[in-house]
Amino acid sequence: LSGADVYAANQLFATLDPTTRQATLPGGQTILLTDTVGFIQKLPTQLVAAFRATLEEINEADLLLHVVDLTHANAQEHAQTVEATLTELGVSKRPTLTVLNKVDLMEGMTPEAVGGLVADMGMPRDFVAVSAQRNWGLSDLQARIETTLAETMVALEVLIPYQRNDLVSLWHQRGVVDQEEYASEGTHIHGRLPHELAAQFARFRC
Repeated sequence: LSGADVYAANQLFATLDPTTRQATLPGGQTILLTDTVGFIQKLPTQLVAAFRATLEEINEADLLLHVVDLTHANAQEHAQTVEATLTELGVSKRPTLTVLNKVDLMEGMTPEAVGGLVADMGMPRDFVAVSAQRNWGLSDLQARIETTLAETMVALEVLIPYQRNDLVSLWHQRGVVDQEEYASEGTHIHGRLPHELAAQFARFRC
């Protein structure tokens, strides 16, 4: 999605650090994508705390992309491990898109058959099927990300006093600025914010 060249290998602990890259959605919105460490079943007790620490970025995410290797024999168990881990982290209610990867290797499977397979795995039927290797379905995924993020945000127009530039910075970090002007009283912003942040700006609404 970001076009970055990031190391990947089919082996345990191939990557132990989250990777964050910038990407631009079809509508021009810039977002940050963080690729976490893969979730692991029955992780040794002495590694649990360190593993959880690598997932702290999830708590700051506006949207989670749950990527499933559709071709793996244990795809269902892997998906369940992810869901259980998200519940433990307290983010299971966060907006989530299920992304089925490697669909190019599912020879002869129709979209309906893929949907049936997803249902058998107990995963949401609301999914996006892609092939990261062949760039199949990535434009659809970008569009779904854009739509889903828009649904998590509320439109606001505010006039923020210059002494509260911390709020302006917060808006730029977590929201979308459609228009920004500098007036004598403060910064005039028209844009969108995640619902959970809107209350902090309510007193400055125009």
